[in-house]
Amino acid sequence: MRRRGRSLQRRYGRSKFCPSSSRVQVLLFPRERFSTAEAKAWAKRHDWKTGDVDVTADFIHLRQEDPSHFRRIRTIHMGGRGVQARVGFPVC
Repeated sequence: MRRRGRSLQRRYGRSKFCPSSSRVQVLLFPRERFSTAEAKAWAKRHDWKTGDVDVTADFIHLRQEDPSHFRRIRTIHMGGRGVQARVGFPVC
């Protein structure tokens, strides 16, 4: 079966065989509502990674995956206190 999948990939292109589910690339926390420590605590409480932090004028970014791993990214709202996430579809 694996061999057949590879020949189909060559015939139709890799994009036909990409996973269709989206994944979170980065969590965004508004700076007026969260400190860096509070953002990390929120992420840890909700089972997200907390290692790679980037602070901009408006948001604290907690990177979950490298953005180059995605072909398309969009921002969604995660609910209370203005937490957002950038989600994307993986590159194959």
